[in-house]
Amino acid sequence: MRVTDLTLGLLTLLGGIAIYISAWGFKAIPGQAYGAGTMPRAIALVTALTGLFIIVKAVIAGERLPGLKLAEWTASTAALARMAAVLVLILAYILLSPVLGFLPTAFAVMVLAMLVLRVRLIIALPVSLVAVVAIQQAFGKLLLVPLPRSSFLSFLW
Repeated sequence: MRVTDLTLGLLTLLGGIAIYISAWGFKAIPGQAYGAGTMPRAIALVTALTGLFIIVKAVIAGERLPGLKLAEWTASTAALARMAAVLVLILAYILLSPVLGFLPTAFAVMVLAMLVLRVRLIIALPVSLVAVVAIQQAFGKLLLVPLPRSSFLSFLW
């Protein structure tokens, strides 16, 4: 799927406006000329200007209506089925990780997703194992993000 430039410009402009509006209520720091909303508003301004630039460029190029152009692979039912299977696996992770824990659930989901996407098992297993351990260490240990724990793998923490 390809988003037309006019659509992308409109979405970018609207995103910039939304960021600016959401930062409107941030309080100023007493005694300072700037506050918590300064950086979000600056980002919003740059985002909105980028959106306007993309819109002008698209109009000059002859685009008149926003829209989507579907990629060629969307005509393949097998590709759509693989995409749906990966979405089901993501939903399964959301539902099962609080019960089974992050490590076993994420490992199973990654292996199954790779198999659905036609990756060989001999590649899917080690890549999933390394990825799950790296994610657990990065988020669980380094960034202190509370990942769902498994009662039978609690020794890993």
